[in-house]
Amino acid sequence: MRYLILSDIHGGNYELKQALGFFSEFKCDFLILLGDLLNHGPRNRVPGDYDPMEVAPQLERYKDRIIAVRGNCDSEVDQMVFSFPCNAPYGWVLVPSAGKIVRVFLTHGHLYHYSSDEDRERLGLCPGDIVISGHTHISGIFKTKSGVVNVNPGSTTIPKGGTEAGFALMDENGIELFTLDGRSVNRLEFASLPAHISSR
Repeated sequence: MRYLILSDIHGGNYELKQALGFFSEFKCDFLILLGDLLNHGPRNRVPGDYDPMEVAPQLERYKDRIIAVRGNCDSEVDQMVFSFPCNAPYGWVLVPSAGKIVRVFLTHGHLYHYSSDEDRERLGLCPGDIVISGHTHISGIFKTKSGVVNVNPGSTTIPKGGTEAGFALMDENGIELFTLDGRSVNRLEFASLPAHISSR
């Protein structure tokens, strides 16, 4: 299975078109959306190609292949323009990889914190688990002392922290970060993670 991972679209129509072009190019099976889909939010500039009424139908084309979680700029009214569920606070994806199962926790990033002992315990996160989140708009792979790895695809529309607009691709071997022009900037290999769930 291959997953295209997008976060923090914030109504940017042109950037979303660019990112979605990689769905077929990389022969993806599913589209993971990490929230902040339509609204720019009170702390962000309005994107130059801000057009949430066009973003919605673009995403609807993938409705049967979408796994989505809610961002802090998403609201219940946004659900009215989508036929796929997009208000879950978090989700899990289990990825079979070389005889082990890699557990991937999906969240926007404003509700759960992988660096918090309390949240890790409450959510059952273990060493070798991956947290994929957006929210900060800063693309990167961040390893912690606890052994949990955070992967942030950054924002397709409003990148921050000196990173470029981009997305992530996940398959059975790992997760790779890309810029919107298709340049690879970082990669996490699942083989480097400790195994705590054996594949059966």
